[in-house]
Amino acid sequence: MAETSPVLPLAEAWYRRLLVVALFLGVGGGLAAVAYMWFTGFGTDLLYGDPTSDPFSGNWWWIPLVSVGAMGVVLLRQWTGVAGKVPGAVAYARQGWVNPSSALPLFAISAISLFVGASLGPSFGIIISGGGFGSWLSQRTSVNDIEGEHEYALTGMSAGLSGVFAAPLFASIMVSELAPSPRSRYVALFVPAFAASVIAYVIFIALGGTGLLDAFQVTGYEYETIHLLYGLLLGVLAIVVLAALAVVGDGVRWVSAKLTSPILRAGVLGSLVGLIAFALPLTATGGSTQLAFETSSISDLGAGLLIAVLIGKMLAFVLSQEAGFLGGPVFPTLFIGGTAGIIVHLLIPDIPAPLAVAAMLAAVPAATIAAPVSFILLGGGVVATGISGLPPIGIAVITAHLAVWGLDLFRQTRDSM
Repeated sequence: MAETSPVLPLAEAWYRRLLVVALFLGVGGGLAAVAYMWFTGFGTDLLYGDPTSDPFSGNWWWIPLVSVGAMGVVLLRQWTGVAGKVPGAVAYARQGWVNPSSALPLFAISAISLFVGASLGPSFGIIISGGGFGSWLSQRTSVNDIEGEHEYALTGMSAGLSGVFAAPLFASIMVSELAPSPRSRYVALFVPAFAASVIAYVIFIALGGTGLLDAFQVTGYEYETIHLLYGLLLGVLAIVVLAALAVVGDGVRWVSAKLTSPILRAGVLGSLVGLIAFALPLTATGGSTQLAFETSSISDLGAGLLIAVLIGKMLAFVLSQEAGFLGGPVFPTLFIGGTAGIIVHLLIPDIPAPLAVAAMLAAVPAATIAAPVSFILLGGGVVATGISGLPPIGIAVITAHLAVWGLDLFRQTRDSM
């Protein structure tokens, strides 16, 4: 059916319903985010406690904990029928649809994965829950339009992400960038997605949730013109970090392929995740709490230790994926980028810490996730560089993004997101 508006398809009955349904998607997304973050946060606080930078200061029992947890997750996946290859969080957003029948088991398995200490983030579980709810509502309201089905699901995803990040604008822009819809429908998707995101944000904050904005405060940023050049350099360094992640990923996947039994693979690779966390506690869990610790202790940390943490986190991230855990890539890659930014500042003190952290934190995930505008905003928001910091952060993000997508680099790393 032809649209009567080049911007908002208000002539379509399903779209008018979506503007109302966005209220319910926002409520559902906010409540799901609260439940998910409370459950996973309770588990990681109970089992892993407060972050510490001292090597080998973790608990030895983290090794069998993560190993047994990985085997349990694999058994649960087999029992629920999701034992095969599961698309990543970004892949679900790109396809704009989540099968409602599989949403609940995937959501639960993801929550359990994070509870026991997988080095993954909450974006997978949240995208699954919000997208599954939106897909279910599109079926219940008889949406007979492929674009309509996408926009219901993506509006639900936006609501959930808004709760986790406590950032409605970031969430709605991100799903609009990743959406499979034509660019001409960008505004049509953004409007209900933003409305649902605001509602989810209000619910999440009202029920005691905390988000990422200002979470990694590095104070003292003052813009200078030379920072634009630093942004270019930081974008190039982000590509170097991604190259290292790709090498680590290839190595882990080679080892994983040798372990043909899913249970054996889960046990072995899970034990390695636990071992890395024991040796380098800053690599434990999803990474947001640990990165907050790092950014508040920059003067007390050495570049050598952080380089070891950076490599350890890359290993833990890919090992967690290969072990069978389910979780999102955003939080681990934010940690990898932010930690790399601190290392850059320690090695090149002329690059201000707030700029180095914000630019690398944004450029590393944005290089592989096709949502550069979202990560430019996120980089400035979570480090609080202010508006003046956005141009150099943007240069870093665009440099890394163009190199990876324009030259078709690190395809396997991108596909795992």
